Amino acid sequence: MAHELGHYVLNHIYKIIIMLGLVLAIGFACVQWAFDRVNARLGEHWGVRGAGDTAALPLLAALFSVYLFAMTPLVNTIIRSQEVEADLFGLNAAREPDAFAEVALKLSEYRKMDPGPIEEFLFFDHPSGRNRIFAAMRWKAETIR
Repeated sequence: MAHELGHYVLNHIYKIIIMLGLVLAIGFACVQWAFDRVNARLGEHWGVRGAGDTAALPLLAALFSVYLFAMTPLVNTIIRSQEVEADLFGLNAAREPDAFAEVALKLSEYRKMDPGPIEEFLFFDHPSGRNRIFAAMRWKAETIR
């Protein structure tokens, strides 16, 4: 509960709306640029007159999908950073690092506990269980005497 309160108190909702809004706005610009280039080469053959043409929708969707796929590590990093902040807020609020570590262990039933750094960067939108437990035990060592 303290972790989720951390998202609220730290204004993560507004921050993520702004950050993901920027990612999407840049994505729309990139898709427009890529569409214009593809359409200049192949538009006559496909019968597509412009981005406003209904026939352009499949190409626009494909280009936007490729962009979002390429941005997955960035989006995951944005979310993962907020999760780390909420974890620390939760530890400071509840002061129960052992309970937090136990929850991280229970989540390992359906999440990989110890991915490699590249795997975590590319595929994880939350910190790995190992990193969460390590952070909780480090917090415990530095805070509780």
